[in-house]
Formats: sequence, structure tokens, C-alpha cells
Amino acid sequence: MNENQLSIFKLFLAADIGSIRLSRLLSVFQEPKNILKASKSDLLAFEGIGEKTADDILEAKNSKKTDEEISLAQKNDIIISIDGDENYPAALKEFSDRPPVLYIKGQIIEKDFDSIAIVGSRKITPYGKRATEDFASFFSQNSITVVSGLARGIDAQAHKSAMEHNGRTIAVLGNGLLVNYPPENKTLQAAIAQNGAVISEFPLLRQPDRTTFPRRNRIVAAVSKAVLVIEAAKNSGALITAKFAADYGKDVFAVPSNIYFESSKGVNELIANGAFAAISPRDMALRLSFFNLKQLAKESKKTYIAALDSKENSVLKLIEQEQEGIHIDLISDKLNINISQLSSILFNLELNGLIECLSGKIYIRKR
Repeated sequence: MNENQLSIFKLFLAADIGSIRLSRLLSVFQEPKNILKASKSDLLAFEGIGEKTADDILEAKNSKKTDEEISLAQKNDIIISIDGDENYPAALKEFSDRPPVLYIKGQIIEKDFDSIAIVGSRKITPYGKRATEDFASFFSQNSITVVSGLARGIDAQAHKSAMEHNGRTIAVLGNGLLVNYPPENKTLQAAIAQNGAVISEFPLLRQPDRTTFPRRNRIVAAVSKAVLVIEAAKNSGALITAKFAADYGKDVFAVPSNIYFESSKGVNELIANGAFAAISPRDMALRLSFFNLKQLAKESKKTYIAALDSKENSVLKLIEQEQEGIHIDLISDKLNINISQLSSILFNLELNGLIECLSGKIYIRKR
């Protein structure tokens, strides 16, 4: 760290000076080191600086906290990235409320910020678990990094599903990197650092509290190209992430759910208020312009075909053999599948872009 970076780090540790207040202080004091040299009266004359903050800044100059924090980070292979460093994530640089200091355990690569955040309820239902697995696995299989907040429920499942499919994932914490919260995710936290990165803006031993999670949520939104909410009650923290994303001009998606479930009210209201309804991972991905849409559609079809059961395969092969098309009744007769079941199979094949329905219930293979 150079002198100015070290000064920023001292201010951050002593008084939790964020980027917006730091920018305002620098408009007066010009350089971070000058803030540490200022008198108490000069600091108190600055709007937004009270007695406690002024005292904290005065103590910061000779504090041993900085050396202790740097030593602790080095012992645990944690990078301390100051705003302006080469290793400071590019995705955060454009935001005025970006953290002046970021702790990183693991490795962040450029493609990690062509990513999607998956967030949601801590009280995960079987429906939410399945949806999270489907979306996170699809993104991972298409080289899309999954970002989340390592909370219980949807967040943890998103990280797990990404890694199960050899994907990269980033966890943004609402506490210091040497604090395991929730405690049951300790092993998961360590695994994420081996398959992406765990990051935080909080000092290494900072415990979580009600103020830290909203700050965590803004980073989740900032580093992602879009946010997907899966299950969220009306007052869920996931909705805070969605609001940050909308404020930042990011796309917000929500998985529709049962209108009678408490855990569905937040996501359904998001959709009612303009969020995209995420009806499938492929549909969501195709809406996002930073993907290679043709390649993504091709890979998606391959994945879907590989997952077809025997009846679905038989229907697809029969249609493929009939270059001029085949009527639904003839398919039913040849394969001995009742019309009701066959209609469902044909609908899914058509929805996934494998077949096309012509007038008169004639089906052809779509190339």
C-alpha cells in the first residue's frame, strides 16, 4: 500500500468511512493523508462529522489496528483491496457507494462479473430448492458465475448448486471473512473460496448485525448483471437486493409462486411491479444481452434433449423422421400414447424449441 492507500485503510478501520463521505472529505482535504493530519476543530467543521467520528479519525493516525489487520489477512491468505488497486473489482468502480476497502478470499476473474445473483428466503421450501437448483445449475453449465449472500436457504443452495455443476460462485458476506455466519455454512464458505471468491467490505472479525446485511445486499446487486429472486416474503432482505439492482439499472427477475404462500408474496409483488417473470432459466438467460444467444440456445437444447425420458425421445424421433410433418392423432396411434399425455409432451418440446406446430395439429422438427 502507498501512503494514501494506507491512510484510506486507517480511516476505514477507525471510523468506517465510506466512499461517499470519503469523497466529500477529499473535496476539502485533497488527499487521504491530510484528513488524518487535520485538527479536531477542522473535522468538526465538516458537515456529517460528529464528536465520535472526529475522535476516531484523530486516533487512527497512530492506531495499531492497521498493522494487526494486515497481519491477520496475510496469515489467512486474504487480499485487502483498496479502491483504486489493480485487483479492486472493475464491476464496483462505477458505483458512488462502492466500499473503499474490500476483503477477498479466493480469486475473482474477469468473467465473474458476467454473473447473475440468486437471492431469496432463508426458509426454503421444496419448490424454492428445486427452482434454485434448476437456475443455478443452468447458469453454471453455461459458464455464468452465480453470486449470492451465503445466507441460509436460497442463498446457500445457489452456491451449492453452482459448485455441484463445476461452476464459479461468489459469496458476499454481511460480516468479516474470519467470522462464520451462519455457523452451519462454515464448510460451504471455505469451499466457495476454492471455486470463486468470498468477499466482504467489513473488517475481518466484524460480527453481523441488522445494519450490515443491507450493505452486503448492495454489493450483491452491484457486482451482478441481473438479480433473480426465488421465494421472498414481503419484508425479505432479498427485496432490498432487488431494489438496489433496480436503482443501479440492473434487470430484476422473480420466480412466480403460489399466491397463498407467505414466502411468495414478495416475489409475486415484484412481478406485479415490473420485474421479469422468470419462467425458466433459458428464458431468463435469453433476455440478457450479454450472453451469446445462439450458442446459449444451442447448448440449452442439448441439455434438454439429454434429459428427455423414453416417451419424449420416442415422440421427438418420430417427428424427426417425418420431414413433411405428422398429425397428433397419428403420433398417438403409432406410439400408443393417449392424447392428454401426448399434448403435454408436445407442449414441452415446442416450448424448448425442438418442434413446431403447424396449422391442423401437424408437428415438424425445428432445426
